[in-house]
Amino acid sequence: MLTYIARRALTMIPTLFGVSVLVFLIYHVVGDDPVYLYLGKNATQTDIEAMRHAMGLDLPLWKQYLVGMKELLTLDLGFSMSSQQKISDMFIEGVGPSIALTMPALVLYSGVSIILGLVCAYWRGTLVDKMIIVGATIGMAISYVAVMIFGQYLLGYLPTEHGFKLFEITGYERGIPRCLKYIVLPNLISVFVALGYNTRFFRSVAVEEMSKDYIRTAKAYGAGTRTILFKHVLKNILLPIIARDVVTLPFLITGSFLLESFFSIPGLGFKLLHAIQSADFKVIKTFTMLIALLVVIANTLADILSSLADPRVKLES
Repeated sequence: MLTYIARRALTMIPTLFGVSVLVFLIYHVVGDDPVYLYLGKNATQTDIEAMRHAMGLDLPLWKQYLVGMKELLTLDLGFSMSSQQKISDMFIEGVGPSIALTMPALVLYSGVSIILGLVCAYWRGTLVDKMIIVGATIGMAISYVAVMIFGQYLLGYLPTEHGFKLFEITGYERGIPRCLKYIVLPNLISVFVALGYNTRFFRSVAVEEMSKDYIRTAKAYGAGTRTILFKHVLKNILLPIIARDVVTLPFLITGSFLLESFFSIPGLGFKLLHAIQSADFKVIKTFTMLIALLVVIANTLADILSSLADPRVKLES
């Protein structure tokens, strides 16, 4: 196992190198000139040259790449051009609200959707199965934006008219329990939106597992429903569960653009959206590289956890 983990960790090096080169080329070669995006078309030549020097764009491309890699490796990410704040401080400030906004939702909708998927698979074709699938399909059909608007109205605006406000619909306060009144409603919305997709996915996985011979044998020997579902089926569908949930972790850390902007929560998604609106090239590039790094780490972690759940993965790799 240690050999497998070391081998998977080593494969991250060329992958991260390739990702860093690709991100660098997209922003420095393929994309528009960030100086003109930031200063506008009416900038003087003096302003342009000063900005190029401040951003390090007057260096050769290979030196720009090495400087960028040095900043990432040393975590000295420089300063935002729009707010003059250290980018590392922006990341530290934003990661807490983003995780608080998304991690409870991941745990809740994953747990509920797995249970619903197992129930649907065990009682496949019955009224219970059909009702859950209809509910999941309706949830998938409703727009994310519509859910946020109705959620704010039903649980934020409407109770206020009767003298009791359930949740705050904008803003954020750091620390527990002060942040709870701001993050409960966005988490409920995330659960509602994700529940339909995940329930249908886990149902299809569980249905396939329920059709295997060892399940029929377990039923023939009188195994109970709880034993079949949670001891046999759940154990053998851990691989798709791990693959689906672990790979989403980077996007949970970086937050949700829609939720954070809609509820004015200062997470990483909100900060990145503000950087895009203000053409803050350095913040955009750094956050993109950090997201890519998190994705590569999450994929490696998913492979390692899959090998722990099923040793056959390690042998086949």
